[in-house]
Amino acid sequence: MAEETNIQEAFQAVMAANGDIPPKQQQVLAASLELFAQQGFANTTTKQIAQKAGVAEGTVYRRYKTKDELLAAVLAPFVTQVLPRLITEFAEGVVGRPYLTRHEMIQSIAEDRLAFIQKNGPILRILIREISVRTDLRSQFITHAGPLLQENLFPVLDRLKARGELVDWPDSRIAQFMIGTMLTELVRTLLVPEDIEKAIPTIIKFLEKGLAPD
Repeated sequence: MAEETNIQEAFQAVMAANGDIPPKQQQVLAASLELFAQQGFANTTTKQIAQKAGVAEGTVYRRYKTKDELLAAVLAPFVTQVLPRLITEFAEGVVGRPYLTRHEMIQSIAEDRLAFIQKNGPILRILIREISVRTDLRSQFITHAGPLLQENLFPVLDRLKARGELVDWPDSRIAQFMIGTMLTELVRTLLVPEDIEKAIPTIIKFLEKGLAPD
């Protein structure tokens, strides 16, 4: 299993590479992300964010009038830059491997995402919650993530179908079935972390049967 990327580290790297965001603003956004993940959005105050960022509380207020504005400022680069970067790493490092069987593919992808969730669970809870209720974020996510997964996943599916390992469905339908199943189960495990390990065999077995050739 590949070493899993830390979302906070990826976020800070994106911020540092963005010349349009002043250093103090980067500090505020990074501190906000960390505290939202640790304490929850409702339990985090702007005073705590300012202290964590090493800036005056007035510095936070001048740029962000409310915590909702601050959360939106954190999520925007996440959806447009951080998540595509993480998906590219996942697609190139895990999805694009030369799998010989559907079991190899499903097991590798499921176990990789398990490790990712274990490392980044608190932040993923925030992202999933916001993407589920905000159509603008959901649309941006699909726009940025869809082509990356398609480019790397579809050739793998075609190879496995040619080997008689997968049901002869359109690649898009197979991808939707896989991703939908994993997201449903993995979102549940975010709510009940102790069940994460137990979820993987269930996911693998369900997908193997569902994607078996006729």
